[in-house]
Amino acid sequence: MFRLTVERERRGWSKTRLAILMEIHPATLGKVERGQLPAFPSYCQKLEEIFGIPADKLFEEVEDKCAKQ
Repeated sequence: MFRLTVERERRGWSKTRLAILMEIHPATLGKVERGQLPAFPSYCQKLEEIFGIPADKLFEEVEDKCAKQ
């Protein structure tokens, strides 16, 4: 899981809300969050503006503490 997902959830935002802020489709955001679609420069710039966090930090892998082991 990317830090992006953690930051979005920490703010209580749905994928739909963040997608609206980014001006992209929620399904596209879901693919970006899962690493199935590259984070295009325009997405990175928008995410940096929204979160105030550098994109390279938002796309760092973080441990999913709820994942089954």
